[in-house]
Amino acid sequence: MSEKVQDKDALILKVLSERKGEVVSGEELAIVLGISRVALRKRIYKLKEEGIPIRVVDRRGYVLEALPDTLIPPAVLSELDTEIIGRRYLFFEVVDSTNILAKEMAARGEPEGTVVAADYQTKGRGRLGRSWFSPKGKNLYFSVILRPPVSASFVFQLTMLSSVAVCEALRDLGVDALIKWPNDVFVGGRKICGILNEMETDGGKVRFVILGIGLNVNVRREEFPPDIREKATSVAVELGEEVSRRKIFVKVLAFLDKWYKHFLEGGKEDLFYFWREHNYTLGKRVAVDGRFEGFAIGISPYGELLVRKDDGSVVKVSAGDVDIL
Repeated sequence: MSEKVQDKDALILKVLSERKGEVVSGEELAIVLGISRVALRKRIYKLKEEGIPIRVVDRRGYVLEALPDTLIPPAVLSELDTEIIGRRYLFFEVVDSTNILAKEMAARGEPEGTVVAADYQTKGRGRLGRSWFSPKGKNLYFSVILRPPVSASFVFQLTMLSSVAVCEALRDLGVDALIKWPNDVFVGGRKICGILNEMETDGGKVRFVILGIGLNVNVRREEFPPDIREKATSVAVELGEEVSRRKIFVKVLAFLDKWYKHFLEGGKEDLFYFWREHNYTLGKRVAVDGRFEGFAIGISPYGELLVRKDDGSVVKVSAGDVDIL
């Protein structure tokens, strides 16, 4: 599906959603889209085939009572108002991993800001090669292609940016989210979101970065596998009710867009400030890869966790597992 088609279909849904429950004439819609009534009719029926319940009112026009909770491009783009993130958006019913697909697309020249999402992953991945729980129709699994003009040493700030955007979006919904170094979002001591960022470089410069995000949205406590049931949570669990995946998706993309633009403009101080203010790791005693323990006391400009060991020395941790004790 081309970007042009996506944009026009999204505009149809945007107009019908804004006039919720009202009949909008075909003539008006055709004028707004700049297409013929025949072309409009074809688009309307294509949207109906994709599960959008647009009602055709004979000789009067079209009406949409409510937009269902779908992640198809026209529905998402009808609500998305960003400058970089999501300028191109692709949705798949099933993929092995959105990160794998996004990396392949980025290597072929896919533009910055492209978002790849799936309803289901067969090989969802977390950090250090771990699998990611990816049930169908419940959560958000998506990857964003970025091409920041920075050296590889500053890419960790994009991991921070990802967790900050998710954290802010969840807090905006009333979920008391916090950030655990290096790339997780927690609520009440349980993991609600995992982030896997990967990059490809060329001569020390970044060719592209893939921001991979998995957010638990509508999984009930009893639906989590037994081995992570007490370690994981979801938006629905925290709010006590199911929520629209699309609404959360659009909100997260909007905050990603905001923070990425801030990053490109050099506004890293605000990024570090939010990260520190809503951090789950700093000030706590931690174990690093089971090798040593100490207190997490800060973060370096490169995103390294600063841990003060019991002998008073401070260690910079750039990667690995950090468990809060």
